[in-house]
Amino acid sequence: MKKLAITALSAALLSGCFGEDESNTNSVTGHVYIAQLIAADYSSSEIAVGTVGEADAIEGYAVKDDSDYTIDIYGQYLYHIGKNNLDTLTRYDSAADFLLADYTYNLAEPESASSNTYKLVQVAQDKAYLIRYGKASVQIIDPTAEEDNFVKGSIDLSAYNAEGASVPYMADAVFTDGKLFVGMQRLASNYQVVTDSYIAVIDTTTDTEIDTSAAEGLNGLALSADNLSGMTATDDFLYVTGRGDYGNNSGALDRINLDDYSVETLIDGSTFSSLNDADNNTYYHVEAVTVVDDLGYVKLSVEQGYSALENPIYSFPVDTNIFTELSVEEFTDQKIGVMTAGPDSTLWVGVRNEEATDMYVMNSDGTIQETAIEFSMPVNELEFMEVQE
Repeated sequence: MKKLAITALSAALLSGCFGEDESNTNSVTGHVYIAQLIAADYSSSEIAVGTVGEADAIEGYAVKDDSDYTIDIYGQYLYHIGKNNLDTLTRYDSAADFLLADYTYNLAEPESASSNTYKLVQVAQDKAYLIRYGKASVQIIDPTAEEDNFVKGSIDLSAYNAEGASVPYMADAVFTDGKLFVGMQRLASNYQVVTDSYIAVIDTTTDTEIDTSAAEGLNGLALSADNLSGMTATDDFLYVTGRGDYGNNSGALDRINLDDYSVETLIDGSTFSSLNDADNNTYYHVEAVTVVDDLGYVKLSVEQGYSALENPIYSFPVDTNIFTELSVEEFTDQKIGVMTAGPDSTLWVGVRNEEATDMYVMNSDGTIQETAIEFSMPVNELEFMEVQE
């Protein structure tokens, strides 16, 4: 769970200065959530904000005619990232007018393909890393600097490029214990899965790659999780999902020991074989993982060709590979988008059906909180802050 102390939140938090509506005078305090909403047809996007424990979300902020946006949070800052062919980074500072942009910087590089930044990982007030799907290097930035002095360096990961590809397709990253773990899909130039996904481990003090001694020829960690799709860390382990391709490769869930970098595969293509139906070209794929206290949750995607049919969720104790399907009526036979750990030992699960876009909150005892949070669009990304008056 990301629990972030934010002080001096302006009364303008929901006054409209973040979007087009300047008549909104609501405010939120305590634990709040910030949701990146994406239209079901990918034609537009916006941000919604609300108070944890309350059913009403306030929408209509950062309204865009494009949908390829994501969000990240550090301390008092919210970052709104424009991804493929957008290449923008907007920062909002809660110590000032929280929903008034502090700045918008251009992430594009002249005469070059889109940086397609997937994630910002900030490790100190003046240091962050941009994880760029469209580039072969991690960019080191100072988020406090002026735009002309914004970029401080880079970390070359081109050694991980698959044959024929110009980039390693960085898809996610996690910072823990002074190290940045960068997950790379390593697809071929035609986006087909051709080789193992890898994780590069970066020492954030020296900004150099650590040789994990885990793979011949490369410093990083080879995974069973092809086509890496998500990562989450606890004190002892890093969990990584890879969805595999759209054929009969179901992907995997790997657990990495943070002490010795050993990799254990918890789920592979045979773990839930009853979900596969080769005659009808139907296979499950391992899509996402999160951890709430001592219980992990993994989301699968059962797909027929390129069409998703359902997203069953399984729980597992973090020290085992014993999986139990969640028997929750609200999730059954639904297409699930976001699944993430929330405040107070809760699991937040967003439905992503065209006719239903509700967010459900599951308590630690397995019960669902009575009132779902209703959104006008599916939630694509969800972050939490702790806001103090």
